[in-house]
Amino acid sequence: MRTLLVALPGLVLAGIGLTHPHHLDASTAQWWQNMHVILAVIFPLLGAAQWVLLDDSPKYVRYPARVAAFGYVVFYGALDALAGIGGGALVLQNGGRAPGDAAVFRIGNQLGTVGAWCFFAASLAIAVCALLQSRLKAVPGALLLMAGSYLFLSSHIYWPKGVLACACIALGMAATSYASASGNSAIDPSTRT
Repeated sequence: MRTLLVALPGLVLAGIGLTHPHHLDASTAQWWQNMHVILAVIFPLLGAAQWVLLDDSPKYVRYPARVAAFGYVVFYGALDALAGIGGGALVLQNGGRAPGDAAVFRIGNQLGTVGAWCFFAASLAIAVCALLQSRLKAVPGALLLMAGSYLFLSSHIYWPKGVLACACIALGMAATSYASASGNSAIDPSTRT
């Protein structure tokens, strides 16, 4: 069940990414805004999946990696609220893009970049710990998770790169969960809290 649950947010994001407009204008603003309201619930679930996958990590890795996962949730959520929901609302209100919109997108994108790097850092911790714990069984999941996390740094969920990123993240999280659940931990139990 855990394997399915950690994969679900990435799969949902990949599906929604298929409908994400590439450009925000008067014709796409309503869906842009509504979609980002939905995404405001889904994006944090990626951080929750990271949190779960860090359960078996030593506490000296788990704690900072969970801080990174929290950073992703906060900063990427800010991107979603500002550039997604707020940007869509501005374009709806103005009947199209206006010069004043740029500031909202600029700060949203800056915060989103911080969030994406936090996600990458937490994913790296998950991948390394999975490889140490499950060795070769963890290689496919670690590779997929890191490939997806790298693509996510610059792609959001836009088709095609962002959809591929989210699919890789989902499959990588599922494979990592499966590999860690199917074997005994090589990590010293005394390091867990």
